[in-house]
Amino acid sequence: MAATSVSEVYDAVLTTTARRMNREISDNISRSNKLIAWLKGHGKERTLSGGERIKVGLMYEQNSGADIYSGYGQLDTTPQDGITAAFFPWSQMSVPITISGLERRQNNGEERIINLLETKMMQSEISGMELLNNCIVGGRIVSGATGSLNQFSSRVGTLDPSVSGPLPIPALVDANASRSVSIGEINGNTESWWRNNAQASSASTYSGLKQEFNNVYNDCRRGVGGPPDLMLVDQITWEVYFGSLHNQERYFVTNQRVINILGGAEEDHLKFRGSTMVWDEVIPDVGTTTADVVDGIGTIGQQGTAYFLNSRYLEYDVHRDANWTQTPFITPVNQDATVAHLLWQGQLCMSNRRKHGILYDIDLTIAA
Repeated sequence: MAATSVSEVYDAVLTTTARRMNREISDNISRSNKLIAWLKGHGKERTLSGGERIKVGLMYEQNSGADIYSGYGQLDTTPQDGITAAFFPWSQMSVPITISGLERRQNNGEERIINLLETKMMQSEISGMELLNNCIVGGRIVSGATGSLNQFSSRVGTLDPSVSGPLPIPALVDANASRSVSIGEINGNTESWWRNNAQASSASTYSGLKQEFNNVYNDCRRGVGGPPDLMLVDQITWEVYFGSLHNQERYFVTNQRVINILGGAEEDHLKFRGSTMVWDEVIPDVGTTTADVVDGIGTIGQQGTAYFLNSRYLEYDVHRDANWTQTPFITPVNQDATVAHLLWQGQLCMSNRRKHGILYDIDLTIAA
């Protein structure tokens, strides 16, 4: 058999086998991010078929025609405004799956090459998990930003720094709520209804911190749409809150559905009123001038950060043809290797910033 034919058969075997694994990989990458797992578990993953941008409907004021009447009384027919839309750009990410000619020849035989492929797929899965989490949870500090309350934005590509990843939570829920920056093509500086809640912490005791939690939680709860149902915090803030509970088991999440969505055991997820609190290692210290944003496991910040999120007004949008979808394996004409990619196209979108909040500059030394 000609060498080209051998490569084609080999690539076909890899493609067929990898596609059997792809659905599990896509699910695993999404589940590894607690925010996305939460949104999917609450029916807030939206699969789209196309469009130049992602359109999200918004309501910025209520219908003034809502009224009380009796019998043949006149009904209000005043035309209503108050409806608009936010537009979010598509973001794309990819993770390569590569097998060199040397590796292929070292693993001759279908069983051995499938074992090699499983290892390569696992490597790509872990890389996709980390990339997605860093983009969604951490983001990056805008170049040139100075002072506290750094401006956060999407991460950019390594090969092409002109392209942007999905919007991170620190940009969607800004510590400077009135910052002049467009989110969804709407500027919260000029449109006050398009601002999240933000508060700096000054607490030095457990009770003081809980009261600040209450305040931000209630600010987010105001109006229709319910309270935050997910609190996303850094590791030390989670530990401070955990230390304040003093074995009060009623603050542990025991709902098995919630545990299944987020993974882990019940002691990994804490309750705060109607929300579930989880921590992530790359939550940034947004209030510190020298805040670090890193890949993988984040550095411990000088101060803590807590996000109060309402899943009703967040959505994880993905394209139906690129939800960590694997391309066929091919052998380039100028390389002794076989290559495929996991492709993702989507965005993290928000439809009501007022229903989310942030408490920043949390003292991480609170012990009583």
